[in-house]
Amino acid sequence: MKSKALAIALSLSLFSACTAPVQTTKAPESAQTGGQKTSPTEANTTVAENKVPEIKATDAAQPRTVRDFFNLLPSKYFTLEGCIEANDKNCDKARREYIKTFLEVEDTANGYWKSGCDGAQSCLTMALFKRPDTSYIVAVMTEFEMGSDNYFLEYKYGEWSDLSAKVIPEFSKNNIYELPRKGTTIQVFKKKTVDTDITEKGAKLYDLAWNAGKFTITK
Repeated sequence: MKSKALAIALSLSLFSACTAPVQTTKAPESAQTGGQKTSPTEANTTVAENKVPEIKATDAAQPRTVRDFFNLLPSKYFTLEGCIEANDKNCDKARREYIKTFLEVEDTANGYWKSGCDGAQSCLTMALFKRPDTSYIVAVMTEFEMGSDNYFLEYKYGEWSDLSAKVIPEFSKNNIYELPRKGTTIQVFKKKTVDTDITEKGAKLYDLAWNAGKFTITK
C-alpha cells in the first residue's frame, strides 16, 4: 500500500510541473499608439507627418492682380490725398474711399487699372507686364494738373524698387509712356511744355514692345 501511495503522489507532482503557467513580458506603454502597437520607426514617422510645417515667404504670398499691387503701392509713387498714415495704416481707408469715388477701369484679365482724379488728387493708370519667371514689372502713370510721371516698378520680398532706367531703353522723365489696356506695346511721346512747368503730350517718338520679359524700341 505504501508503494502504491508513493506512486500516486509522484504522478501528481509531475502533472503540476507540466501545467505551470508560462510568464510573458508585456510591451511598454510608450510603444503603443491609439491602442495599437507601433514600432519606434513607425512612431517617429507619424510624429513627423503630423508636425506643422514652418511658414516661409513664397511666390504664393506675392501680389498677383492689379488690385493687389494698387493696395500695396506706396505714396512715393502715388499720393492719396486725405490719408493720415498715423491714423490710417497703409492708407487702407483712403484707398477704399479713392476706389469708391474714382475707379474707372479694373481689368484683372489684362492687368490694367485706370482711376480718375479731382483737384489735388492725381489720376492713376497701372499696367502689369509678366516676366517668364512669373514676376511682374508694374508700370505706373500718374497724371496731375501740372503734367504726368511714369514709373516702372518691381515688388519683391515686401519692398518696392524703381527699375525704370534698367528696364526701359533710353528712359527719360521728359517722355510720356502711354500704358496699354490690351496688348503689351507702350506708345512713347515727348513731353511738350505749354506754360512754365506745365506739360502735356507732344509728338510720338516710338513704341516699346514687350517680348520675352524685355522692352525693346520699335519705330
